[in-house]
Amino acid sequence: KMFDWTGKNVVFAGGFSGIGYQMMHQLMQREKLKTLGIVHRMENAEMLKKLQAENPSVKVVFMQMNLMDKASIEQTMQKMGQLMGNIDVLVNCEDVLLDKDVATTIGINLVSRQAHKHLFAAQILNTASTSLQSSLIYVTMMAMPYMDKTQMGLGGMVMNMSSVYGLEPAPAFAVYAAAKHGVVGFTRSMADKQIYQKTGVMFMAVCPGLTNTEMMMNLRDNVTWHHSEQLVEAIESAKRQMPDEAAMQMIKAVEMMKNGSMWIVDKGQLKEAMPQMHWQM
Repeated sequence: KMFDWTGKNVVFAGGFSGIGYQMMHQLMQREKLKTLGIVHRMENAEMLKKLQAENPSVKVVFMQMNLMDKASIEQTMQKMGQLMGNIDVLVNCEDVLLDKDVATTIGINLVSRQAHKHLFAAQILNTASTSLQSSLIYVTMMAMPYMDKTQMGLGGMVMNMSSVYGLEPAPAFAVYAAAKHGVVGFTRSMADKQIYQKTGVMFMAVCPGLTNTEMMMNLRDNVTWHHSEQLVEAIESAKRQMPDEAAMQMIKAVEMMKNGSMWIVDKGQLKEAMPQMHWQM
């Protein structure tokens, strides 16, 4: 059965650019949606107006949230949960290399706490990418009381955005790959059948391939270390999908309603990634 968006409350953690914005735009095409709640560190009033105009019957709500601050995440998710009553779908769509501002902001905050100021931009960015992934975990856990049917929720669906580098190595961006592998591990663990039977909350991960976003503009400055020039060249010259193509397939993946699934969204196509079991208890 396909997912029915009628009367659903969706919380979207992500920005107003790239795949994220395109996903929000796609969600607004689901006529019977009830609320789209957006949490992000920066408001974009113009984009919000545009989104709202696409479908006046859906209530669009924006709340500012500092992803680097656990207390801010907790307060925002609580406010959003109370406003909606329950959260049906949570979309974690933050991606550190998609947005230079996030990286710089975190970079500045991190460096100010470091003993030596001369950190590589790469190290700053990579720390940023790991802290963003931990924010994905906080956002999820803070949303749970409003999703879990043993609490205030009715069950639902969490979609986490990983990357093809959450499934495969990324020698040029090793720490990014580590963070994205973390998202896959978290998602699959949360999708455990026994837990799902209690909570009614499904978990799934989407892994976009190379996509034409701002993230692709400054790859050279973000490498883990300097031995990866050729790898970066290969990535830069490879064919990419457009953010709207990726977003469309990601929504389709959500609509499949398959708990614990991982979906590769590459070149505008959707393909399920089947996990290999290496070990069992």
